[in-house]
Amino acid sequence: MDREFWMGPSFPQQPRELLNRLKSYGVCVVADALKGFNAMNGSIQPVVPGKCICGCAVTVRLHPGDNLLLHKAIESAQPGDILVLDTNGSYRRAVIGGIMSGAAFGKGIGGLVVDGAVRDVEELRAHGWPVFAAAVVPCAADSDGPGQLNHPISCGGVPVHPGDIILADDNGVAVIPPTWVEWVLEGCEKRHQSEARRMAEIRQGQLTSAAVLGKLEKLGL
Repeated sequence: MDREFWMGPSFPQQPRELLNRLKSYGVCVVADALKGFNAMNGSIQPVVPGKCICGCAVTVRLHPGDNLLLHKAIESAQPGDILVLDTNGSYRRAVIGGIMSGAAFGKGIGGLVVDGAVRDVEELRAHGWPVFAAAVVPCAADSDGPGQLNHPISCGGVPVHPGDIILADDNGVAVIPPTWVEWVLEGCEKRHQSEARRMAEIRQGQLTSAAVLGKLEKLGL
């Protein structure tokens, strides 16, 4: 292998039941459970609204304006995997469009998260393909390399390692390292129960929580 191309090892797959549990909570509850860590910044937006994805990250680091290693990632990824792309801050050329998306989703890829640009958004939306990206531009990328596959990257201001769990919906994208899963799920359940209690209080007429009312009272407000 040419030294300009770095190919990392594969990673263990996560049980679908576990991924579905995380997916059922949604990104907002998971982000709360993560205490604000590992949620990508607002530059990463859904190209196709209304989609929720959860799967293991196949990480791809691309040379600016190039997508050669993305072709390899599509070939090597497993159904349900999420392709997570670091374009080295390049937003002038789309690293994926309708044709490559058709190849990826035709194979069963679970979704795409791109810290960079995409194109052919009409086609992506017509097919309902779950793509999250930082920009939309008309210009296509080159396919020359170099690049990295399944090595640590940065996407949306968050470190992403191969095999990390990616959860994305209209609210954003969260990254969950496998070693964090159990305490994140515990935090999600606590947050879910807390929100249910608060909504019950609101229905009963208590519009502001007791904790916030106590803070306001201390401030004389």
